[in-house]
Amino acid sequence: MVIAEEWVPVQATLPEAVDLRGIATGPKGYKERNENLKRSIQDRDDDFTAMDEDAAAEDGQSIKRRKADFVKYIPIHQRNPKAPSERAGKVMRSSSKSSWERKMKEKAEKGHFLEHKKEALAEAKSKRKAIAEQRKAAKERKEANKEKSMVVQKITKNSTLKKMMKNKKQKKLLRKADTN
Repeated sequence: MVIAEEWVPVQATLPEAVDLRGIATGPKGYKERNENLKRSIQDRDDDFTAMDEDAAAEDGQSIKRRKADFVKYIPIHQRNPKAPSERAGKVMRSSSKSSWERKMKEKAEKGHFLEHKKEALAEAKSKRKAIAEQRKAAKERKEANKEKSMVVQKITKNSTLKKMMKNKKQKKLLRKADTN
């Protein structure tokens, strides 16, 4: 009798992604206006990392008796007479310690992020520059076409020209144009 191994579905591996939600690719004042958004994104990321650290710490402490997370006292007039206390070990334990490999990994990730950020900023800048050049060229073409399509009257008589130069309104109407 042959026993078949338990079938396990293939797990998808996602490529390493860079978070560009807080990148400033907009106009000049964009960074200052979205400071609160950046701060909220950073806080959310910090919460996720804190959750990961807590999960890792809980595995080692699962044998010990845990303190209850609920409030033991019933609030009187919506006020707790005593705040829930924390374990002394939790307060004394420093979570700032990290291994050398972890530090180097974080440093590499930060460098990777900054590189992607520079590329994205350069790309956005080149796009803005190209759009500005297109607008300028279109404006120049429009002016040239406007001048070509103008209806003009050629004045060949000098005496008429001199009369027009004396009058302010008619003087404004005079201009040199290519009549070819």
